[in-house]
Amino acid sequence: MDVEAVRTAVEAEFAVTGASTPSWPDPHRGQDEPDEAEYSRVSDPAKYRIIGARVEAWIRALTALRLATVTAAEARRSVWRDGTPDSGDMGQMRWIRPNRHDAIALLVCTSGFGGLTDNGVLLGAGTPAVEIALLPDCGCDACDSGSADLMDGLDDHVLDVITGAFTHVTTPRGTVRGERDGCWSASGAWGCADVERVLADARAKRSDYPVVSGTAWW
Repeated sequence: MDVEAVRTAVEAEFAVTGASTPSWPDPHRGQDEPDEAEYSRVSDPAKYRIIGARVEAWIRALTALRLATVTAAEARRSVWRDGTPDSGDMGQMRWIRPNRHDAIALLVCTSGFGGLTDNGVLLGAGTPAVEIALLPDCGCDACDSGSADLMDGLDDHVLDVITGAFTHVTTPRGTVRGERDGCWSASGAWGCADVERVLADARAKRSDYPVVSGTAWW
């Protein structure tokens, strides 16, 4: 099993799950800045249901490949390590649990905005979960960069977890998150050398701080 085999399986499933959720181009391509009025406008919140369709494709692919099983998650505070994130209206919550005991689980939660309850997705990792991302992070017209960018972001977050690259460390200075290809993000004031040291310690299981990390799912 490798990343390309998983991607191929996801695309095959998305041809089915995404059949009724059309894609759209970046409406701001070629523009320097969005129009000011777009920041307070959500013209078509329903089109963001495509992100839920993409999540379903991932779930179907991961289970069909026998990499994971799906179970319902209780909608309560203890599901999240640091309390329930602020994500608007939260609906269905599911654990996508890897069959490998040393890998970490994905938490997938349906969320909504613009008067809908199913046009966004909140992702978490670990048990209990730390927040990975809310997609879309903003549904206003000004922040719309097209469906391909939105789905690429989702794919990247899922791949970080299932390849074993995702590492989340909580320290007194803030959090540090490691991703694929040596990428990382951090909250608080950090230097590159400090971040790399914190991540190296976490991945070597010698960190003094709470860590969420695991192996690849295959």
